Amino acid sequence: QIYNQYHPKQWYQRRVRGHMVEVLEAEPNVTNTWTFAPTVIFCLTVVTTIGYGYMYPVTDEGRGFCIFFALIGIPLFMACLAVYAQHTANFIRWVCKKLRAILGGKDEENETVQQIVTVLFCLLVILTFSAYLSYKENWTYFDSIYFTFISFTTIGFGDLYPNSDDTLFYFLFVFFIILGLISLGTVIEAQTTNFSKFLTFISNTCECMCGKCLTVEKDTMSEVDDINHTKDIHDNKV
Repeated sequence: QIYNQYHPKQWYQRRVRGHMVEVLEAEPNVTNTWTFAPTVIFCLTVVTTIGYGYMYPVTDEGRGFCIFFALIGIPLFMACLAVYAQHTANFIRWVCKKLRAILGGKDEENETVQQIVTVLFCLLVILTFSAYLSYKENWTYFDSIYFTFISFTTIGFGDLYPNSDDTLFYFLFVFFIILGLISLGTVIEAQTTNFSKFLTFISNTCECMCGKCLTVEKDTMSEVDDINHTKDIHDNKV
């Protein structure tokens, strides 16, 4: 039926210009399907930069508003996300300190426990959301984990997308996406020190491999010799 709607020459021109895929796959984006709940999901995918591509504006007005909304929504959401991730990290740090005060332990051990707790918290969110998607969408558990990871990292390929349309699903979907982004941000915040130490180690290793360590050592020894020589001159004068 789609082929019959176009003259063969017109269809060929459209295919050459790259519009065939848009015509064939335009059914999920029918304008009258933009109800409130799916639109909320669409706005969420815009401000989180996930962008599944399942829904998208087709009019010039809609695309213009999407650009305006993204310019304001993305930095605002990222700022809020950073604040909530910091609060979550502080809460985990507070819990770990309380546990250390009760069970005993060193500060170094508390830092390790904090990192482990943040990673476990992120894994718990991923596995829980994946289990819900697997049950709701009849996906395999691996497909659910894949979709969850792609969503939380804001990659958003769009090759998988849930088809459920009940209100509870939309609510839980928004809740888990935001919670997943916060948990992943908490892991990154907790690992920042480790990343900094690792990068410093790599930088120092590269400098040593390039011979800069020997140069610095020679410069240091030269400075020490100059100081000792100056001291000897001063002692002889005295």
